[in-house]
Amino acid sequence: MNQVLKCIITALILSIPYYSIFAQYKHDSVKIEHGYLHYYTKGKGDAIVFLQGGPGFSSYYMRGIADSLNNNMCILIDYEGTGRSQKRKSDSSWVSPEKIVSDIEQVRKKLAINKWTIIGHSYGTHFGLLYASKYPAMVRKIVLLAFIGTNNQFQRYSWDNISIRLSETDMEQLQIIEKDTLLSGPDREFRTQSIILKAYFFDKSKVVPFLKSVPNDENEFYYNDSFNYAYWLNKNYWKWDISNDALKLEIPIRIIQGRQDFVNDGNQSIFDSKAKNSKLYYIEQSGHFSWLERPSVFFEILRKELKEM
Repeated sequence: MNQVLKCIITALILSIPYYSIFAQYKHDSVKIEHGYLHYYTKGKGDAIVFLQGGPGFSSYYMRGIADSLNNNMCILIDYEGTGRSQKRKSDSSWVSPEKIVSDIEQVRKKLAINKWTIIGHSYGTHFGLLYASKYPAMVRKIVLLAFIGTNNQFQRYSWDNISIRLSETDMEQLQIIEKDTLLSGPDREFRTQSIILKAYFFDKSKVVPFLKSVPNDENEFYYNDSFNYAYWLNKNYWKWDISNDALKLEIPIRIIQGRQDFVNDGNQSIFDSKAKNSKLYYIEQSGHFSWLERPSVFFEILRKELKEM
């Protein structure tokens, strides 16, 4: 499962479009008990906070969406234990969705934002729903991308969903790479990811070009494996479920889901049918990263929903 998460994270960090270098982000921080909580802002207008998943990687990959939104104030947060906010050693006693939500609220207070829209991706959809359930008066709308449902039960079969999308040759190549003691660490990672990431894309030809565009200056910060491990070891991990509170929300919830996403298990449609104010969009020929595979369709939907805030 760790290899699966590494590949998700690598794909996410590589999701930054080439024009990202031209976007202007202001880097700031909030003093917390253990160091500083780092965050980034750009633009003016109605505020949007972008919540990344993993759990364990930095906010950087969400620039792949934020860079395309020019009429909003965009906020990206490195939760404590991720990105540049890694002063404290990650431990299951404090790494939790509740702690992440506390971090998000600290940034809102620092910026004196009265109300904002949440855009969460993958595990960020959990954090978004939990934040909205705890602070509904602060949320204008919730947009869930690659929605993983309201609990962690999908992880029990996620590797099966991934491996079934790989060919027999792919699986054989993974075994060969694992046994090859002559491969350097970076080369091993590249070859492994170039195979497993095929399961995350409808268009598999995007995988290798994706891997070759890694931003070197972010490698040190983009993923904290110990944070992810601590998150999994939290005593409440398998019991955690936000469904009851999320289904009570009056706030508009919009779900944008790749039709071919490996996390799809029917719970997205069930949640949409039960929620009070929800709308589910499926994007055809798209996997876990709809803004990469079908950008014109994705951003048309997103901008429409943001305009209706």
